[in-house]
Amino acid sequence: MGRRAQLSIEGLDQLSPAQLREEWGRWLGAPSPAISPELLRLALGYRLQEQRLGGLSRETRALLKAHGRTKGDEGATGSVAVPRKLSPGIRLVRDWHGTGHTVTVLERGFAYGGREWRSLTAIAKAITGAHWNGPKFFGLTGKASV
Repeated sequence: MGRRAQLSIEGLDQLSPAQLREEWGRWLGAPSPAISPELLRLALGYRLQEQRLGGLSRETRALLKAHGRTKGDEGATGSVAVPRKLSPGIRLVRDWHGTGHTVTVLERGFAYGGREWRSLTAIAKAITGAHWNGPKFFGLTGKASV
């Protein structure tokens, strides 16, 4: 326990990669992952800070967990879910076959092409002539291509 008290965030810069891995094992009770010494320094620095100042709040952890979820087989580089609630006044812009399309978020629905729409899916269909997931078409839930 005395060794833990001696380790400081500033002192992490002085440790060799082997020493960082050793400290990782001491602090976390497991072998260090195969990551760069710089990432080990950052992770150990975070742990020191967390132990001295407290960790993230329950709400923050839940938010990070929700935003870290991915779909399909995209893995860690997959899309992050965007909250469905869009503030009125936000403009969604999409280029489709060389033509720009701008949708304005309203209190209840959307404005596009001089009229009000109830869903982004209906707007995407009007633009493309085919059924699209509206939020996906406008880049809110993943990669829209073509």
